[in-house]
Amino acid sequence: PGKVITIPPLKKKKETRPKQIRYSPPMKALVEEHRLIKRWLALIPEVIEHIDLESEEDRQLVLQGVDFIRSYADRYHHAKEEEILFKYFDQNLDILKVMYEDHTQGRSHAKAVAEAVEKKDRAALCDHLNAYRGLLFEHIRKEDEILYPWMDRSLSITQIGEIYSRFRETDEKIGYSPARFEAFVSNLENRFKK
Repeated sequence: PGKVITIPPLKKKKETRPKQIRYSPPMKALVEEHRLIKRWLALIPEVIEHIDLESEEDRQLVLQGVDFIRSYADRYHHAKEEEILFKYFDQNLDILKVMYEDHTQGRSHAKAVAEAVEKKDRAALCDHLNAYRGLLFEHIRKEDEILYPWMDRSLSITQIGEIYSRFRETDEKIGYSPARFEAFVSNLENRFKK
């Protein structure tokens, strides 16, 4: 009591930027594929807002979106994960079970969207497109931020090389170019540009 106490100024903490994740070549390829999927997901609210299920052109547009989901997101992207990458790990791991379940739910939503178009059921179409969008955004975040970095740390250099080689072989066997899906998304982005 009675003494003057000087409090030293607080040192400023160095601002830390979030650590950028470095991916191995096969993981980087998957992350790149996610970018196109996320571009499609970002368009879903616009599609929902402007779609007229009485219009044949609009119904076809939604069915092209379903084709994108089934062909690009599922057969092209998820197949690499399920048939190649995930096979390098214990299939009983909870995180892999979650990833497989997300893929299954995504397929279910895509099927329900196609059925909604056929029945011209706008409510079901909106529900399933929104559910798919929410599911995939979260699914991609889990893969990009948690699963792929963990897998990269767990795999040997030899395994990473094998996976990358197998991805490239799969790309060649698919029989169609991802460029058509890029064009689909770009055309939609141009259509809904404000």
